[in-house]
Amino acid sequence: MEKAGVDFSVATYTLLIEWRARYFKIEDAQKLFDEMLEKNVAADIHVYNLMINLYSKSSDVKRAFALFDELVEKGLKPNAHIYGSLIHAVCETGKMEGTQVLLNEMQSKGIDINRVIFNTLMDGYCKQGMINEARKLQDVMERKGLQADVYTYTIFANGLCKLKQHEQAKTLLFSMVEKGVAPNTVAYTTLIDIYRKEGNFIEAERMLNEMEKKGEKPNNLTYNSLIDGYCKRGMMKEAYVLRKKMEDKGLVLDVYTYTSLMQGECIDGNIDEAVRLFEEMKGKKVIPSIKTYTVLMSGLSKEGRSDEAFGLYDEMKEGGIRPDDDVYSSLVGSLHGGET
Repeated sequence: MEKAGVDFSVATYTLLIEWRARYFKIEDAQKLFDEMLEKNVAADIHVYNLMINLYSKSSDVKRAFALFDELVEKGLKPNAHIYGSLIHAVCETGKMEGTQVLLNEMQSKGIDINRVIFNTLMDGYCKQGMINEARKLQDVMERKGLQADVYTYTIFANGLCKLKQHEQAKTLLFSMVEKGVAPNTVAYTTLIDIYRKEGNFIEAERMLNEMEKKGEKPNNLTYNSLIDGYCKRGMMKEAYVLRKKMEDKGLVLDVYTYTSLMQGECIDGNIDEAVRLFEEMKGKKVIPSIKTYTVLMSGLSKEGRSDEAFGLYDEMKEGGIRPDDDVYSSLVGSLHGGET
């Protein structure tokens, strides 16, 4: 930029930062933000909103609040979007009591709590298993004239699933449809996940077909849920059919897809195929998780292939992944000559 002799306005920087934020390029966004401040281009509330939202989504609560303090010191007035981002960050920590300070501050400044913030709070409570607290918030929201939307229903359904209350979750989602609220991709994925956990793949596949007919596009979470269910039951043919559908639709196989497929192959005793999938994922720059290593080490150990299992253990540690109890348990077979 300096070589071209171009001076950017706050509007240009905003567009550049917004593009980086859209693709979650935190370092690039921060560099642009620092650059505009160095060039004395005054960041407005929209720029701060982008940066705070970005750090909130990355769970960097400290940095998000530092930016908030900075904008207040500059005399800028935080809006509902900024408070919503901070509330999201706090909810992600699980410390729900910390949100009350922000809510009180919003009310003291006359900033209305919108449906997005209510949903964020209810999601935070549901993730902590505090369904009753979330329901109290829903009552408050509806008294303010804000009706539950598809996100509200899905948040509660996922909260019920977390408590293993799958029937109640299904009932809630079906009642949503009866009330005229159309399900979205997240709602359908939640239903599909419930059915696959119940082993009801016929209904899960029916939901998949229905969502596509209604114009809702299945995403990685949707397909991964079904693939994982099939793999855990050794139904590899069905799993690979879904893998092909993912690829045909332009979806990129991620670490969850590969790990599920590897686990399925290990269950079927096809360790060499699991190893091939492991090499394929690395070749495609998909970074293995600790579960990926655990699945493959366990499979190799049960086959008595201890050298390969411990080789993966070393590779995992060199990659900066700290072993946990499951990792050590996966290596037990190697230590006993392949016995389990």
